[in-house]
Amino acid sequence: METISGSAFAALLSQADVSQAGFARLSGVTARQVNNWCRDRATVPRWATMLALALRELSVEGLTILSDELANADAKP
Repeated sequence: METISGSAFAALLSQADVSQAGFARLSGVTARQVNNWCRDRATVPRWATMLALALRELSVEGLTILSDELANADAKP
């Protein structure tokens, strides 16, 4: 997967109906960093692109539930 432009990343967030601040909270980065990606001030990491693509397909709530289920599965002996 190639790196995408900031405008393409911003479009993914818009399609996913996720704000820059919401993406920052979900991913553990600062809102300023997400804004820098969206404005082409910094390269969008591949993981951020993949997460935005997943959010476009799943709701934030659905992704959170999936994450919790995976964490619980890893915690079981």
